[in-house]
Formats: sequence, structure tokens, C-alpha cells
Amino acid sequence: MARTVERPKRAYLGRKELDDIMRMNTALLAELWILRDRVTTLEHLLELRQVLNRTEIHNFVPTGEIAAELERERDALIRRVAGAPHQTRYDTESLMKQASIG
Repeated sequence: MARTVERPKRAYLGRKELDDIMRMNTALLAELWILRDRVTTLEHLLELRQVLNRTEIHNFVPTGEIAAELERERDALIRRVAGAPHQTRYDTESLMKQASIG
């Protein structure tokens, strides 16, 4: 069930522009934490299973399909973060949108 919150008529921080910047900052922090959590977990599991080590991950240069997927994900992230100030409604579905994988 999606929970929707309407944008307040009066700016929370006193000015609409400050609210917009705060929304962008919050979106960035959420994305950053999700990514750091997933990457750290993934690296830990891969090392535990002796599949690879973190040096291999650090030195990997994506090409082909993985490079295209990363580009799509980057573009979706930019749209979500840079577009945050222009949203008039917020719900869990709109906040969780990701680029299609594959």
C-alpha cells in the first residue's frame, strides 16, 4: 500500500528553495545509504565465499551490457535526485523507482 504525502503549502524551512534543496539532500542520502549497504554486504558475502576479493572489484572496468545497465541506473538516479524539487506529490512508489535492469 503506497503512502502519499502532499507537498505542504507553506515552506517547512521558510523558503521553497530551501525545502527543495533539503528534498534533494534527503534523496541523495537515501540513495547513498542504500548503495553503501548493498555494496558492503555484497563484498562481504563474496569474500566469505572466496569468490573474489575487494581488489578485483576496485579494478573492474565495466563494458558491454553491465556498462549500459550502469548508465541507465545513473540516469535514473539523476532524474530522481535532480527532479525531487519539482515533485508535487511523494509516495513510496515514486521514491523507490529504479531503471529497468537488463
